Amino acid sequence: MEFTLQSLPEGTALLCMALIVWALWSDWRRVAWKSLILGPVPNRLIGTTMVLTLLWSMGPHLSSGLAFHFLGVTACVLIFGRGVALAALVVASLAACWLHGGDVWAWPFNFVLLGLFPAWLTSGADRWLQRHLPNHIFVFIFLNTFLVAGLVMLAIGCVATAVLAFQGETLTYLLQNYFPYFLMLGFGEAWLSGLTITLLIVYWPGWVASFDDRRFLMNK
Repeated sequence: MEFTLQSLPEGTALLCMALIVWALWSDWRRVAWKSLILGPVPNRLIGTTMVLTLLWSMGPHLSSGLAFHFLGVTACVLIFGRGVALAALVVASLAACWLHGGDVWAWPFNFVLLGLFPAWLTSGADRWLQRHLPNHIFVFIFLNTFLVAGLVMLAIGCVATAVLAFQGETLTYLLQNYFPYFLMLGFGEAWLSGLTITLLIVYWPGWVASFDDRRFLMNK
């Protein structure tokens, strides 16, 4: 699901780079970096970045420029919040691109597709679910985490398939030989994110920024 510069429409990478700069500026200016750096979060953030780098570096390469791997974006956003999570995702995606020899010129598009887009989807879905559904721990685990992580991966698959179809690939071929991988990845991504958040909620609920134990656990 990673693309090379040659596989993208002309000007796409530059447009995506501008989008990344705007998105990071918009989110990072809301983060209280000073208090964050002085607290316990940096150690957890460094560890998470290393895990994300490993996830983004592992996966099969089916053809030139196309690779499949887990993301961990949903869990990262729920743990740190979108602004801080994007910092980890930027570093991890660049490190993974360097480690497995990815096309650095296509990195802006790949990061928008695999980092920025799923981070926005996760953040928006989490806010909507917490606003409209009961504040219950199982709702948070199974919907905010499991379901959202799986659907985010499928959304990425739809966008990636559409890009390849726009570039001339046969839609029938893509639906039979490309998109089905996202169904399997979506199932795996849902379990990976769900189990990670479940373990953190059980043992270290304060580590999950999107989870307020006073709302989800007290008076239940």
